[in-house]
Amino acid sequence: MANSISIITVVVSAAVSAGTGYFSSRLSQRLKDREATYRWRLAIVSEIRTLRTRLAQYEVAYESRVVTGEISAAHVLRVLLPPGDTSVFTNNAASIGLFDTRTALRVLRFYADIRTLQGHALVMGEVTSGSGVPLSDPDILRHRTLMRRCQRRAHTLVRRLRGDTRTLACMRIRFGW
Repeated sequence: MANSISIITVVVSAAVSAGTGYFSSRLSQRLKDREATYRWRLAIVSEIRTLRTRLAQYEVAYESRVVTGEISAAHVLRVLLPPGDTSVFTNNAASIGLFDTRTALRVLRFYADIRTLQGHALVMGEVTSGSGVPLSDPDILRHRTLMRRCQRRAHTLVRRLRGDTRTLACMRIRFGW
């Protein structure tokens, strides 16, 4: 009888120990994931804010210098995307899974719009610099539409991600992670 109780005690103790170890490792992993999410959200919000500022500068330069024919669209494009301005997204694109699906799609659409705007500006720059022909009204209108879409998406993303980041910061303070 004493041997069976000691065997049961050992088995129950091992099961409790294994269960405790499993749950503590899951909890630890979950906290690490939340911390990574928090940091990546802050980094991506910062990058999108920078790009939103660049979009505003680009729009002013585009309206005042490109539409009037003073300089080509390719020259003004340097205002929009200097090298390294999308490094957070480019170097950490695998972290997009840390967002919920809706936010991840919004982030991807925003960066796709930025690349579309960049490509459109390059094409316009090539057309105007190669032939010396000024930009046509449909091209100007299309480019303005692309700029405004990027600005709207940037504004929406910053508001959404900043709100999510505040929530994560409150959780971080409250739960001490």
